[in-house]
Amino acid sequence: MLKEGRVSLTDRLIQISSHPKSITVAFANQIMHVEKERIEDVKRILEVEELSVNWRQTFTKRLTGNEPDAHKRLTGQ
Repeated sequence: MLKEGRVSLTDRLIQISSHPKSITVAFANQIMHVEKERIEDVKRILEVEELSVNWRQTFTKRLTGNEPDAHKRLTGQ
């Protein structure tokens, strides 16, 4: 990503390079939200310098077993 912002249905997205760690946004999202137990992949993602502070904190908490249960927040309970 060169510039943060919104895209529309008519915008063209062109890949100009790949990250040297071969971590894609789709892969990171999969590990963040679906396959949370894949600890080795969490470690790989944490090696990415460009990772946002919030994601870094969440993944670090996951590694140390301190990740809060998001069920209440996500379900409104």
